[in-house]
Amino acid sequence: MDLSQLFIGSLKESIKITLIIFVLMVIIELLVLKYKHKITKIATKNRFMSYAVSSFFGSVPGCIGTFVMDSMYMSGLLGFGGIIAAMISTSGDEAFLMLSMIASGNLKVAPVLILFAVLFGLGIIGGIAADLFVKKFGIKFCRRCTIKRHKNEEFKFKHIFKEHIYRHIIRKHIWQIFLWVFAAIFLIELTSGFLFVGNLFSGNNLFFVLLIASLIGLLPISGPNVFLIVLFSKGSIPFSILLANSIIQDGHGLLPIMGFSLEDAVKIKLFNFLYGLGLGLVLLSLGF
Repeated sequence: MDLSQLFIGSLKESIKITLIIFVLMVIIELLVLKYKHKITKIATKNRFMSYAVSSFFGSVPGCIGTFVMDSMYMSGLLGFGGIIAAMISTSGDEAFLMLSMIASGNLKVAPVLILFAVLFGLGIIGGIAADLFVKKFGIKFCRRCTIKRHKNEEFKFKHIFKEHIYRHIIRKHIWQIFLWVFAAIFLIELTSGFLFVGNLFSGNNLFFVLLIASLIGLLPISGPNVFLIVLFSKGSIPFSILLANSIIQDGHGLLPIMGFSLEDAVKIKLFNFLYGLGLGLVLLSLGF
């Protein structure tokens, strides 16, 4: 195995994927900023619409959609089920990775679209179940707080570039995404030839992999989940494991709530962990 060629190949692939992700992140960020106020009005009309809108915003690639739902939750406009729906449906920055891998030919379109659609539906169902659960057991959540609003200069070019493209996308996300993508591609390519790695992703060991994937999903960051996406793209893990991880993980989406109420953040993560692990076990047992 030529390590230098493996390194250069992984580096080129990571740069290509990261550039695609950057373009997608800019487009998505601008679209959400432009239309978020219209869509959030719909979310306050009735309970079911709050689940659907929350799950929709969670489905938006990246963290900005979940940040919008975080703001609504912390200001008391969104209930526990609503924020659960958003956190279940989101794949964080990993959604950008999957889209970029489709564009680069490393991942098929169908499984990604199925994953996004399933997460959207499971977000709505999970949100309804969460509200029924907290109502039955009288669980308290969400103390109201004041949320800073965007200024009127939001769509001036200087503001967009400085606040959204440079400070948010470039400084907070892109360099981390590149490092995680490179690490995942390089390490998986490096170890793919070893027998023990192949044995790990087979038979009853997959239930252990499912547990590890679910535990990784508990981390309130984007990054480690990248390994699972790369493994899925190579056919090393089944859909059920990727789905369980996607349900539990929320990228950076939970960070604002962790600062707002660590207790609420723990309740959200615990519900999603049980929800994702339970569904993962059922689907894996059925061979998915």
